[in-house]
Amino acid sequence: MWLKAYLSFGPDRPLWAVFADALLAQKVPGSESAVDPLLRINTFLQSWNTYRNNKQIPELKELLDTAQKYNLRIEGIAFSKEMVRKMPVWYHVEADPKIRLMIHTLASKCLKTKHIVRTVGDAEAIAEALLEEEHEAQNNCECCKCTHLRESVQCAHPHGCMTQATKLLDMLPQKWDPRSEFPEDYQNKPQNDGEDWKAFDGRVTTKGELADIFRIFTEKNITPTKELPKLKPDTNVNGRHLVINEIIVATDGSCKNDGNDNARAGAGIYVEKEHPLNRSVKLPLYLGQSKQIGELTAVKIAAELTD
Repeated sequence: MWLKAYLSFGPDRPLWAVFADALLAQKVPGSESAVDPLLRINTFLQSWNTYRNNKQIPELKELLDTAQKYNLRIEGIAFSKEMVRKMPVWYHVEADPKIRLMIHTLASKCLKTKHIVRTVGDAEAIAEALLEEEHEAQNNCECCKCTHLRESVQCAHPHGCMTQATKLLDMLPQKWDPRSEFPEDYQNKPQNDGEDWKAFDGRVTTKGELADIFRIFTEKNITPTKELPKLKPDTNVNGRHLVINEIIVATDGSCKNDGNDNARAGAGIYVEKEHPLNRSVKLPLYLGQSKQIGELTAVKIAAELTD
């Protein structure tokens, strides 16, 4: 529970967690001395390391040990753009390692000290100005955005800062770049057609606060992908519009002697009479033998068989 409270980055984050961030940022090995102290926001969200041995404060070492023991890491199929924009852009833990080489340029120093860029969302807001029609690719551009940056933050080279912000975003993989098309952009909440049943929600986007990007009990041998799933249906192939046909598949499970040692379960899917997708199967013995597992197996079979 202590680790969970520490990783709660929302508005209800406890005050002690903020102090823990500062203490962890101070206790870094010599290999991280080049990391700007002002940008050491959180070691779990960024690529810099803190001491994890006896040189660390005992209570914080216990916190780090707990995270390691239960294989805490960032994991998820897709995250909302709101969450992605809250991630620190400097030393972003999921970014290309080359992003660390971009910290000390003149434009980056201006972004850090004058523009106070800290998050992916901050960088995105500045980079978006490059897409304005009235903007000119030069530092003496007189568009509204450049003029505002000169007057509000005394930035002498707004175009250079916008370009650098874009380069920082380019270091982010697809799953963490808010400029990408995310599943939440095209996956809609399912609509129920009746009061007696609930439509399956196939959306894959994790929403909430940054705390919700973390998982425990993860598989060390499996590396999470940094790419977004391709779930948007193709509606145009070789210039021809495709018609997306929908079918209704009924799924169910059954179990004889349910709850006993000699229980045997089965699963079935049904579309309509003599339909090629109709199936009835016995559950293999290595699976639990219950009606509920039969129901889940039926859904799995239906998903695998249908296009």
